[in-house]
Amino acid sequence: MNLFGGDWNEWKLALMAPRSLSGRVVALALVLVVLVLAFRALRGEQPRRRWLLLTLRTVGILATLLLFFQPTIRLRAVSRMPNHIAVVVDASESMRLAEEGGGEHRAGRAAAHLRAESVALQKWRTDHKVEFYTFGDRLQSSTWDSVTHPDVASLRADSTRIREALSAVRQRYEGRDLAGVVLFSDGLDNGRLSAGTSELQPGQLGLDADTQEFLRALDAPVHTVAVGKPGLRDIALTRVLADQFAFARTAVEVEARLQVFGAKSAGWGGRHLPVTLRRDGVPVLTVDIEIQPEQREYRVIFPFTPDRVGKFLYDISVPVQPGEAISENNRRAFVLKVVREKIRVVHVAGRPSWDSRFLRAALKSDPNIDLVAFFILRSPSDIEFAPSEETSLIPFPCQELFQDQLRSFDLLILQNFNYSAYCSQFLQPAIVPFVEGGGSVAMIGGDLSFSSGGYYGSELAQILPVVLSPDELSGGTGARLIDSEPFVPKLTPAGRNHVVTALHLDVKDNAQRWGEVPPLDGLNLVQKARQQATVLLSHPKLKDQDGNPMPVLSVAELGKGRTLALQADSTWKWAFTPAAARQASANRTEGDGRSTTYQRFFDQAIRWLIRDPSLRLLRVEVAETELRRGQPVRVEVRALGPDYQPVGRVEVSLSLQRIAGTESGATSEPLAESALSKTIRTDDDGVASIEWPQLPEGGYRVVARAVIAGRPTDDSEVFLVRGIGRELEAPEADDRLLRLVSEVTGGESKKPGESLAGLSFHPPHIEHVRDHRDLPLWDNPLVLAIAVMCFGLNWALRRRWGYA
Repeated sequence: MNLFGGDWNEWKLALMAPRSLSGRVVALALVLVVLVLAFRALRGEQPRRRWLLLTLRTVGILATLLLFFQPTIRLRAVSRMPNHIAVVVDASESMRLAEEGGGEHRAGRAAAHLRAESVALQKWRTDHKVEFYTFGDRLQSSTWDSVTHPDVASLRADSTRIREALSAVRQRYEGRDLAGVVLFSDGLDNGRLSAGTSELQPGQLGLDADTQEFLRALDAPVHTVAVGKPGLRDIALTRVLADQFAFARTAVEVEARLQVFGAKSAGWGGRHLPVTLRRDGVPVLTVDIEIQPEQREYRVIFPFTPDRVGKFLYDISVPVQPGEAISENNRRAFVLKVVREKIRVVHVAGRPSWDSRFLRAALKSDPNIDLVAFFILRSPSDIEFAPSEETSLIPFPCQELFQDQLRSFDLLILQNFNYSAYCSQFLQPAIVPFVEGGGSVAMIGGDLSFSSGGYYGSELAQILPVVLSPDELSGGTGARLIDSEPFVPKLTPAGRNHVVTALHLDVKDNAQRWGEVPPLDGLNLVQKARQQATVLLSHPKLKDQDGNPMPVLSVAELGKGRTLALQADSTWKWAFTPAAARQASANRTEGDGRSTTYQRFFDQAIRWLIRDPSLRLLRVEVAETELRRGQPVRVEVRALGPDYQPVGRVEVSLSLQRIAGTESGATSEPLAESALSKTIRTDDDGVASIEWPQLPEGGYRVVARAVIAGRPTDDSEVFLVRGIGRELEAPEADDRLLRLVSEVTGGESKKPGESLAGLSFHPPHIEHVRDHRDLPLWDNPLVLAIAVMCFGLNWALRRRWGYA
C-alpha cells in the first residue's frame, strides 16, 4: 500500500539538523532529566493535576525536539533489478563415474536433482535471475537443458578447480548483484582450493587463512550439493614414481602407487592382481599383489635394467575387474630417456697382430669406451708343451660372453676370429636377437675371418652386409677366399657422403684424403654386397659375382641394430706414412683430437654403429614429451649439413606412428591416413615445425627423414598423449571440502534428494533512483505554536495552583 501516492515506493525518516551524534545524545539526556525531575516534583499532587502538567510539558518538549532535530521523511521512486543466482555444475571427468558399475553416474544424479527442484528454481526467478554454468578446468556458460540432460561422453575435463570456478563467477558479476551460488560437485578438487586445505585430524579438513579470506571475499553464500555417493568400486593407478632418464645397463626402479576402492563390497578380497610393466607395448616385468579387503593403498616396485639407448614409452597396467566404475585409470604411462654412460665394446681377436694391437690401443685411448678385449693366444688344435694349469692363460668364456652378457654390450667386434672352434653353440643363437634388439656387430678381415673363418652358412653370416662365399671354393687352402695383392681402396659414391668414411667435413677434401691412404695388404673375398647394404669402399680392380666392384667396407641396418664388414686386416698402416702425418697435423690445427686417419675412421665407424645422436644431421624435437588430451603436438625439425651448420630448404618427410599397446581402456579413434604423414621444408635457419591437433590418447613416435648433402638421414622422437588427468587417479567422492566452502560463505550443504527450497540468497539491491522528495515534519508554524502553547499553559496552571 502506497501511503504517499504517486510512484513513491520507498521512504525513510532522516534528521536534517546538522547536529553531531554527541549533541543529539546530550539533548535526549537533558529531556529525560527534565521529565524525571518534573515527575518527582509532582509526586504529592493530585493525579489529575499531575498528569495534566506532565502531558503539557512532554508535548512541549516533543515539539521542541522536532525543531531541534528537524526530522524529515525522504521519499524515493526506485527501480529494483533482480540480482543473480549462479547454478554451477561440475563437468569434469569424474562426474562420469558410477559408484557401482552400470549404475547411476554422478552427472545424472546432479541433473535429476535439478529437474526435481524445478519448482524451487521457478520461485527463485521471482526476485532473481538464475543462470547456469559448468566447470572443470575452467568456467563455461551453459543452459537449463544442458545441465539437466548432460551428454556424459562429453564430460572430459581433466581437472576440477572449484576455487578458480568461484573466482570466475565473482569476476563475471563484478559490479553487478550476486545473490548466491549453488554448486553441484563430487568434491574432487585438484586446484588451488584443495591446495589450501590440511588435515587437522583423521577425517577432518581445515582451510588455511588465504582460502578462508578468498571465500569470504565472494560476498555471497555458496550452497553446495555433494552428488557423490559412498561405495565406489574401482582399482586406480594413482601415481608412478620414475626418473626422467636412466643409464643403459644400469639397474633402475620404478614405483607404482595403486589404490583399491570397495574391495570388500565387490568381493575382490584375496584375489591376486598382476601389475605389468611394458616398454613400447612389450611386457618387461609383472609383479603379483594380493588384494586385502581392508587395505586401500599398495606400493609396487619394478626393478629392471634398460638394455638400449633411446627414448621409450613405458606403461604400467592392471587388468580390469568385474564391476569397476571406470577402466581408464587401470593404466598409466610415462616416458623414460635411456642414455649411455659409456660405450661398452667387446673386442675378440683370433690371434695377436699389428691390426688387432692398434685397434685395441685406439679403443682403450677413448675415455668414453668401456672395453672388454680378448686375444686368442692358443687354439684347441695347438700342441701343448705345458699343462694348462701351469700357464697364465684362461679358457675363452664363450657362454658368459655370448649367452649371459652379450646384451649388456653396445658393440661386438670380431677381428680375424674363427668362432667355430670356440663358441658356435653360444654365438649362433644369440647374434641375430642381439642385432635386431639394437646391438651392433663389426667383422674385420684376416685369414680367420669371413668365409676363411667358417662363417658361411652361419647365423652370423645372415646379418653381415655382404654375402659370403662357400668355403668349399678354397679346396681347404683358402686360395679363392683371400686376395693378397696390395691395393688402395676406392671411395664409392655412397661413401663420399657417409659419416663412417667422413675423414673431413668437406666432401672434396674427404675424397682427396681417401686417395692418399696407404695401400692395404689384401682382401677377404665375398660373393657380393647384400641388396640392403651400403658399400662405402670398394676394390679398384676386383669384381664381385655380379660384375660390380668388390666391396671392401660395407654397412647395413638390421632391425634396431647395425653391422659393418671391413674385409681387410692392415688398416693399422693408416696411422703412419707421410700422408697420415699430414692429416694428423691438419686435424690438430682444426682442434680435432682424433689426429690420424686410422683413429678418425674407427671413431666415426663406432659412433655410427651405436647410433651416436651427435652424428645426426636431422634432429626432431617435440615441445612437450607428455601432453594432456586435446593439447596440440608441436614438432620441430632441424637440418644440419656435413659441417653441422644449419641447412635451409631441406624437404623433410614426417610420419606419425602409434606405439601399439599404449592406449587406455577407452575406445580410441583411428588416425586418418592424411594425419600420419606430412612433408615440410626447413627455412633459411634450417628449422621447420608442424602441429598435430588433438591426437587420440596413447603413445606416439614421430619419424623424420630427409636427404642432406646426398646423405639419407633420419631421426625420431617419442611422446605421450595422456588419456586421463588427475580426475581419475583417486576417484572416490569427498564432500568434506564442499561442506567447508558452505560453512565459510554462510551457505548450506545438501545431498542429492534434499530440497533446495529453503536456501537463502541476498535480496536484490537498488539499481537506480528515478525520483526523490523530502517532507519536513518540523517546517510548520503549528509545531512552534504547539510548543509555545504547551509551555505557556503549563506555566499558567502551575501559577494558579501555587507552584510559581
